[in-house]
Amino acid sequence: MKVEILGCSGGMGKKKHTTCYRINEHTLLDAGTGLGSLSHKEQLKIKHVFITHSHMDHICFLPLLIDNLFEYLTQPLQVYALPEILATLQQHIFNWKIWPDFSTLPNEEAPVVKFNTITPHESLVIEGLTLTAFPVEHTIATCGYHVINKQGKALAFTSDTTFGPNVLKEINQLGKLDVLMTECAFPNRLNKLAKLSKHLTPSLLNTFINALEHTPKQVWLSHLKPSQTEEIKAELTQLNLNTQVRLLKSGELLEV
Repeated sequence: MKVEILGCSGGMGKKKHTTCYRINEHTLLDAGTGLGSLSHKEQLKIKHVFITHSHMDHICFLPLLIDNLFEYLTQPLQVYALPEILATLQQHIFNWKIWPDFSTLPNEEAPVVKFNTITPHESLVIEGLTLTAFPVEHTIATCGYHVINKQGKALAFTSDTTFGPNVLKEINQLGKLDVLMTECAFPNRLNKLAKLSKHLTPSLLNTFINALEHTPKQVWLSHLKPSQTEEIKAELTQLNLNTQVRLLKSGELLEV
């Protein structure tokens, strides 16, 4: 399973792109500004977009992707999300005021995008991948995705989340993981802010990983706030985790 890190930053800046991951050539996890690094030819290969939640840094380039592909699509681009998230996108983005409602263009019988409701714990088999949504804990309705390829390699992407018993239960139910891709948005000194905004710090991450029934072979970290990145990195080096920890960088192509 190839995972291209198009965007993994918790903010904006030079060479900083927000959340977007490409699985193999055809599937996206979220559609932040990292999506803009794909050429038009590469964008045309995208068939499926799985959205974790509707915060701007995770969805801001989805409208532009659909616009870019409009006249070239012979089949609708498939967008998947929780019902609450789809309702938000349709009410606040694809509403003809912010952006056209592409689910009705060029007509309702043959639209260029189809919005698909997903249900946590129900699996979809797409392009040789099995994807299953699972709930996490953030400030709005948010899900992560468990992705397994035909060879049995397993990745879990939590998206934005804090740590708590419900999140721990969800990850434990996934079983053994080759990769746990999660976040670490704030340094420890902003632990109170992290809890209010439902993000992770190195301290919370440490508690999270050590509480898991099965330690992932690798932990990939993203969503570091640019202004605190060096501070977070320094604190991460002090952790004693029995796994390989990798700080993701935009532009990387990794293999699971």
